[in-house]
Amino acid sequence: MRCDDGARSGDRPTVLLIPGTGGTPDEVWSWNYERALPAAGYGWCTVTLPGRAMGDFSTSAEYAAYAALEAHRVSGRPIAIVGHSQGGAMAAWIAKFWPEVSAVTAAVIPIAAPLSGTALADSLCAGGMCSPIAWQMGTHSHVERAFANAPVPAGIAFTSIQSLQDELVFPQPGAGSMRGGRTVMVQDVCPGHLADHGTLLFDAVAYGLVLDALGHEGSVDPDRVDRSVCSQAVLPGSDPASAVELSATLTTLTPGLLDPGNWVPAEHPLPAYAVPYDD
Repeated sequence: MRCDDGARSGDRPTVLLIPGTGGTPDEVWSWNYERALPAAGYGWCTVTLPGRAMGDFSTSAEYAAYAALEAHRVSGRPIAIVGHSQGGAMAAWIAKFWPEVSAVTAAVIPIAAPLSGTALADSLCAGGMCSPIAWQMGTHSHVERAFANAPVPAGIAFTSIQSLQDELVFPQPGAGSMRGGRTVMVQDVCPGHLADHGTLLFDAVAYGLVLDALGHEGSVDPDRVDRSVCSQAVLPGSDPASAVELSATLTTLTPGLLDPGNWVPAEHPLPAYAVPYDD
């Protein structure tokens, strides 16, 4: 993991950033949130997940949980966790299943995350063979069932930020929702707003919702977001030209999901701590 000087100073609230499937922190966060958060008064930490998070979800979650505890240790104060796609589901997972993480976390903010699974994963696994992470992100997977049934820890605000036009996490809003959390569509702030799965990473409306969730106790309130974000092309300080970094993520993601050499015939077993909730 890596933290900026703002996080290490102890003077700034700190956000742990978790990348999604196929991505690294540099590819996903370096050109957007790593630039914008310091200007807004926040420090940040990132975590690199094993195998670009293409393998077992629960193994990657162990890395994310360690990173959350380390971000708290480095900053000396409660943290927030922001994750994109699978990283958002992971943020909510570790806050639910690791009491040590929930004890040091004030807010969990998944962006474009399959909190109830995605029909895309269902279709990828319809033939009985698919990648490990596709099995686990399906709408009827053991991972999704255990996550849905596990209790929501007190004291953490869960805010899920989604788009009705997400082509990878659908159908919305159900796919992006979780029991005990608030789900907000960017279209709730700006009707007709165009944003897909990838562009939510640098979307000004999504970022406005993230800042609202970070800056207030409890759940996000779309009415507090300044409507000027509706006319902004990208979030403040981001470098859209560097979005080319995401090409490496896509280069990994596509073969990782579609190459039969990576497919397995069944979902990986749940970790022991989650098994009691798989019913």
